[in-house]
Amino acid sequence: MAQKYLFDFSLGVVNRTGAYMIVRDVLDQMPQFFSDVRFWRLLQRDPPDGLARKLLARAMMWEMRLLGDAEQLQWPEGRAEPGRRRAFFDPLYVLRSKLDRDDIVQCHDVGPVSHPELFPKPVVRLYRMAYEKIRRVGPGMVLISDTTRREFSALFGENYRFMQVIPQYVRLGVLQGDTDPAPGVSGRFLLTVGALERRKNYARVMEAYARSGLRERGVSYVFCGARGLDSDAIIAQARATPGVHYTGYVSENQLRWLYKNAEGFVLPSLLEGFGLPTLEAAARGLVSVVSQGGVQEESTDGGAVLVDPLSVESIADGMVRLVDMPAAERQALLDRVQAYARKLNYESFIECWRMLLERNDRFPDSDGWGASVLARRALS
Repeated sequence: MAQKYLFDFSLGVVNRTGAYMIVRDVLDQMPQFFSDVRFWRLLQRDPPDGLARKLLARAMMWEMRLLGDAEQLQWPEGRAEPGRRRAFFDPLYVLRSKLDRDDIVQCHDVGPVSHPELFPKPVVRLYRMAYEKIRRVGPGMVLISDTTRREFSALFGENYRFMQVIPQYVRLGVLQGDTDPAPGVSGRFLLTVGALERRKNYARVMEAYARSGLRERGVSYVFCGARGLDSDAIIAQARATPGVHYTGYVSENQLRWLYKNAEGFVLPSLLEGFGLPTLEAAARGLVSVVSQGGVQEESTDGGAVLVDPLSVESIADGMVRLVDMPAAERQALLDRVQAYARKLNYESFIECWRMLLERNDRFPDSDGWGASVLARRALS
């Protein structure tokens, strides 16, 4: 009989992006592996919604900020739960729980440690505490890309029950369905879809667009996404930059319209865990400008315009190249990234998790089958 886990879905209290939907799929498709579901301190099967979710999110974030600022605070280890394992879908939430070597922790990226300048100081401190707890205990680790696995190992070593790469997948909801025009958008444009956070590199992208001369050629720059760190500054810069348009919230229908009508996708991020937006763009026929030498180059299999994310000039050149790209070159890049994206499908993702959860009992303390063996097998 398969081992039952406590499914820690505290991520779902504050995150309703693609990452939330993908984690939800693990729970929905494999309920036989999970005895209980936990949202911070609330035990229930379905995610809280509406006012209940907002109140829980505020309480959770207030507690996290309070504890992150407390220099001498000792976090509780949580009560002992003999015979039950836990599956965490963000490293942060091990801090408010018992953590054993038999547990599983999924890690999207190590950004708060590798790029602390991109996050608020309390968040950086909390993640450092969480990663130290994980390093000390050595649970099974699930990483969402080979790049994240390498970065995690470089910072925290490899003394874990296993280290398994399970890549994410392109959500069909982005690809299928009706379309509605996005308000205020018309003509030719380049597109970015991503949270308004410093790590998405909006400031340099807008400066690069202003230098590129594309506005004078009738090509605008459009971006949409949820508000995040530095969103006020990002929106202010957009308003001050001719040719740049921030749409605010868009529906799934409007998002599909934006993908369908854009001339290309621009996301040379300073930090990504996997780079899913560029795969979604490729699935809709868009070539992307992305950062070279990291997870975005990995997730596109090199089928993109690669730029230096720290160089405004390099980003500007990449945007111009994207607009002027000959049809044959554009199709060659799309063929490359689309072939890779087809392997990252829903069925393979679920199969990777099912294989891991089943084998977790049979290989209770073995690293030999780690790395991305299961993912390679399921994706082949």
